[in-house]
Amino acid sequence: MWQAPDSDVGEALALVGRLRQLTQAAEVALTREGISRGLPGESSWSPVDWVGVCEGRRAPRPEVRHAASVVRVAKAGLRASGSSLSDPAPTAAAAKDTSTSDASDAADAGDERGPAGVPAVLAAFAAGDLPLGKTDQLVRFEESVRRVADPQLLEEDTGILLGHARDEVVATGPDARSRTRVSGLDEKKLAAAITMTGRMLRPDKDLREEDDALKASRSLTKSAGACGMTRYRVDMDPEGAAIIDAALAALSAPVKGPDGELDERTPARRRADALLAIIGRGVSSPGEAPKSDKARVIVTISLQALTADLTHGRCGACGQDLPVGPLGQPISPFGQAAAFDRSDRSGRPGGCGTPATGHAGGVTATGQVLSPASVRKLACRAGIVPALLGTDTEPPELGRAARYFTPGQKRALYLRDGGCTYPGCTMPAHWSDAHHVDYWSPGGSTDIGRAALLCERHHTKVHALDLTCTITPAASPGTSS
Repeated sequence: MWQAPDSDVGEALALVGRLRQLTQAAEVALTREGISRGLPGESSWSPVDWVGVCEGRRAPRPEVRHAASVVRVAKAGLRASGSSLSDPAPTAAAAKDTSTSDASDAADAGDERGPAGVPAVLAAFAAGDLPLGKTDQLVRFEESVRRVADPQLLEEDTGILLGHARDEVVATGPDARSRTRVSGLDEKKLAAAITMTGRMLRPDKDLREEDDALKASRSLTKSAGACGMTRYRVDMDPEGAAIIDAALAALSAPVKGPDGELDERTPARRRADALLAIIGRGVSSPGEAPKSDKARVIVTISLQALTADLTHGRCGACGQDLPVGPLGQPISPFGQAAAFDRSDRSGRPGGCGTPATGHAGGVTATGQVLSPASVRKLACRAGIVPALLGTDTEPPELGRAARYFTPGQKRALYLRDGGCTYPGCTMPAHWSDAHHVDYWSPGGSTDIGRAALLCERHHTKVHALDLTCTITPAASPGTSS
């Protein structure tokens, strides 16, 4: 292996990724077949234990979490197959055949279409467009709301989530001769989107009770640790976690030494030091503690959702009644910024096309989903930073009047980019810097439309290799030489 060229090492890892996907698909298919035959019950094992025991005969036993995901996806395949438990699960070939048949019969049956809902999710998994983890997320979402949600809305929303979660292969390069795989939402962003969608499909009374229960479960406990240390455990609801995350993130970034040496503290140590610094500032100078633009809680929510009369099921934008589900809960179009916008295609009265999280609440920069009531409370004790989503309005442009981006411009970049925009990087926004796409020294401007977030490592690489990027309206910038 040590003799392999550098390019072969990366290509070998790509093949390993493909083998992993094929192995997981085979694992789910075999588990599904075993459950349909009743094999776990014959040995008095639960399906999860049966998977672990079987796979552990010739290799280390898989983690319980992984085995549970395999079993859930396998059982979803059994439910999707209908009456016959031995029918094969939906496959990519079956989906393609269905699409081809629909296209050829469109003149006679224009309403025919390929698999939808969970069968479409399973088909994407079998085709290698969706990993096991995200497949399990979508299956659990469907299981959690199917008993209270309108079937048609649930199918539509599952399709929207799947469309943003699955990978796509796009044509690139000269004459579109190259093919590049573009990843869908990562598991953290998909989890936030699922939470927001679930809030729209569930009864409003259940949501209020759940929010109150989470807030009542806040706790901070103290216990003795090892070697004279003290252990603190904090349990927080999404609102409390968003406040703590924003405060810690601003002060827990790595700090270089006076001679440029790297910060040797672990992430856990940096967060502990940040917490002590925050408490120290608050105790020593109450009301006058230093502030940082990176320490703000940034919540993406539409003005309509923020001002909606949710108690009476009315939209704050148009004043009309919201469409309701089978149990009377308000339902509105789902969306996160422009990428998740869904207009009311159902023909029901009331859908006003609310952009950016609709009536489901707001999402923070760190992925917590907050109820509209929580966002309103935060808004009452904090300055409102307007972000007009779903419009053509852009934040102020400074041109050559100033070299450095303002805090407001940086917050707009945090909202737009979500983190470092270098392909494949997962560094969060609060550890990234605003980068001039057109370098300042040769005449570049300090404008949002010509800026992108880059973490320190990739910021240095972009300047060292003289890389540039293209900013598109609907996606993060893509770097190129």
